[in-house]
Amino acid sequence: MARTHPPSLAGALWTILAAVLLVQAKVFHIPAAVHKGASTAEFRSSASGLDGPKVHSINSSAFDWCLHSPLLDRSDSVVVASIMVSFPNGTLWDATSNGNGATVTVDGDSSSGTWHETGFSWIGSPASGYLIKIDAPHVNVKGTITFSPVAPAHYPCGPVAAGQKLEVGPHIGWANAIPDANSAVNLHIDGTNLAFKGSGYHDKNWSDQPFTTHVASWYWGHGRVGPYSIVWFDFLDLKGTEFVSAYASKNDKIVAASCTPRSIKVRPTGPNATYPPVLSSPNPSGYHISLDLGAREGSLEIDVTVLANLVDVNPEYARLLGNMSAELVPPTGRKKYFTGMALFDQFKLTQ
Repeated sequence: MARTHPPSLAGALWTILAAVLLVQAKVFHIPAAVHKGASTAEFRSSASGLDGPKVHSINSSAFDWCLHSPLLDRSDSVVVASIMVSFPNGTLWDATSNGNGATVTVDGDSSSGTWHETGFSWIGSPASGYLIKIDAPHVNVKGTITFSPVAPAHYPCGPVAAGQKLEVGPHIGWANAIPDANSAVNLHIDGTNLAFKGSGYHDKNWSDQPFTTHVASWYWGHGRVGPYSIVWFDFLDLKGTEFVSAYASKNDKIVAASCTPRSIKVRPTGPNATYPPVLSSPNPSGYHISLDLGAREGSLEIDVTVLANLVDVNPEYARLLGNMSAELVPPTGRKKYFTGMALFDQFKLTQ
């Protein structure tokens, strides 16, 4: 049987490769207990670690969305695994499990993690995709979710690279590892099988300060419309200053990635189109998004229509599913029209 290398050379190469990987990989052990001291957060990107922990030592004021959601009820553990499901008949189901610590391994921009004693784990990278495994009989759910990326990762103001700004707003970090993906869900929940394919997404937010310290409201969403994968962020801080992040890709290449003020504009539409949104204002029936694609592509004018709310009624937060219709306005030539679907949410935290 022919060999590319003699066995001894192949073994030596494997040993060297394993040693290199061992040196490059970073392992983070995250305790379950709330840290009593200060937390430090990363707000400038390095050459790697896109999907790694960004807050080091989680105290009662800090959060890393993978480690502690800012609006979940506080518990004795900062390591919380949550799953929310909307069944085809409209039934909403959710479960939360507090972990006994977590281990996250970061190797370049690849990562893997286990939330101990929750039954939730993942492995993957922005380039190859992700696999989430769930084996949590204590909350009656088991199965897998996979993500095969169709759009490059990005940061709030540009592509993934060292030295990028990571704040989408004051003290709110954001990294978007999977802006769009072909995903497959295979879950067994409370005796019911749920299996489907669709568009997937993965990002993370973090801060070294409480979520409500800097957020008055925000609009965020992602979707696929025609040949474009898009992600939007339109954020108001407590002073009324607007911060935005615009992203669009086509054919697995970034077309637009910017946080300049005119790169994107998101506004509510319909009977309840109150802007800025406040706690007492009902959720709108839709949104209009103007997305600048640059000199070569032109702009997208997008209308999003709400189909369903995917979480229980909450005055502070709505996660929504909707249809998109888009008009591509090129620099020259005829306009084009596309349709698609989107998942999006809204926070409104002030009166």
